[in-house]
Amino acid sequence: MDVVDSRVERILRAAESAPSVYNTQPWQVDVTGSTVTLRADAARQLRHSDPHGREMLISCGAFLFNARTAARRDSLTAVVKVLPDPDDELLVAEIELEPGPVPNTDELELSVAIARRTTSRVPFDDQPLFTDVLMSIQQAAQDEGAELRLIQPSEPVRADVIGLVRRAEAIAGEDPAARAEEAAWTATDPGRADGIPQDLLGPGASDDQAPVRQFHASTGEAQFEHRTTLAVLSTAGDSARDWVAAGQALQHVLLVATTYFVHASFATTVLENPTTRHGLRRVLSLDGAPQMLMRLGYSSMQKHTPRRSVPLTTSP
Repeated sequence: MDVVDSRVERILRAAESAPSVYNTQPWQVDVTGSTVTLRADAARQLRHSDPHGREMLISCGAFLFNARTAARRDSLTAVVKVLPDPDDELLVAEIELEPGPVPNTDELELSVAIARRTTSRVPFDDQPLFTDVLMSIQQAAQDEGAELRLIQPSEPVRADVIGLVRRAEAIAGEDPAARAEEAAWTATDPGRADGIPQDLLGPGASDDQAPVRQFHASTGEAQFEHRTTLAVLSTAGDSARDWVAAGQALQHVLLVATTYFVHASFATTVLENPTTRHGLRRVLSLDGAPQMLMRLGYSSMQKHTPRRSVPLTTSP
């Protein structure tokens, strides 16, 4: 069709604001009537640090959850088939948009949070999250079939987790391919519609115990907090289906957190190295597979990373 239904277009514009590794935005969309087909864009996969496409599918899962949430704002229900074709590993989901009830207050709050959510790589207030926030974000992860292991400042294991993060970053820093991949997607030209511009990388941390990812292109230095909440998102299994579920759970957590004015930043390097990923699972005694490590806290609102329009093809 020549003109995409305005509701579908609004849903896709909301979905494309999902977070993705290095802001690669590795998704493609096809619209046929009321059916939206979501595909992973292998050209945007991080071939070195994400050779199996785990982070690519997590990113697509976050896109999928945004689409589901935005559909409810327009009184539509998204009926989703995840990985419907075992012979097509890039076909992430088929979404059928059907008439639904008027959205309730919680659904409207989540849909509004889509535009407000942003990753924050600056220092947070030096305090853990409030109890009501902790309960709500853990429930959000469980609603999508995942678990959220919270790591509070008083837990001795926190130092082990941060140690694994620093170890993974040091190993990646000595890997020319990893360095080149990071350089390709960070400190990007302000005119680019993807990647992370230098002013959004945040400052470097003044000490190794800061619970924040260190980027090589970061400028300046700041003292980061030590008492915010860390959280590890995990899934029971570690298959492609689990990765998509992790992405949906991640975005559900982030949107709920946003309704409480809580921001997040991520440490992905520790999960890209098989040794440190296993170490993370071991030190936290996780039953499932760790999929994301994040830092959660209160900070000022940061600018959004740039977004490209969803590559969209339409069929009658």
